[in-house]
Amino acid sequence: MADMDMFPRTQRFLVKGCSLVTIAIYILIAALLIITALIGTLETLKMISLALENPTQAALTNVLQGILLIIVIATLIDMVQSYVRAGRVLVRPILIAGVTTMVRRLLVTDLTFVDIVGTTIVILGLTVAMIYLGREDRNVASFLSESGDKKET
Repeated sequence: MADMDMFPRTQRFLVKGCSLVTIAIYILIAALLIITALIGTLETLKMISLALENPTQAALTNVLQGILLIIVIATLIDMVQSYVRAGRVLVRPILIAGVTTMVRRLLVTDLTFVDIVGTTIVILGLTVAMIYLGREDRNVASFLSESGDKKET
């Protein structure tokens, strides 16, 4: 097998091509997530109007589930945006989406005691991970905001 150091131009071309394909895929994912968020928002607004007409616990649970789903989708959109801007996936948005999903499961699903304990442990684990692993992401996010401010001036 040929050593890639002998073909630096080919290597750069392949790396750039793969990066562009990855970014294109993430942009497509972002577009699909935005469409999903808009549809979810419309459905949640319909559920809110139904809940106002007939306020029951089931209606409130449906509204809460819709709102939490929109939060998860928005967090995923933020993750895609950070990848396109920074060229890497930030851990913090993924952890936020995980915590929100687990809270959603805890609030809107009929769980047994063991499921509740397990879900609570997962939420605590994700929260601890968010605290410790999110520090690096905050540094990257501050770098991105500083570089964005420099481009505007």
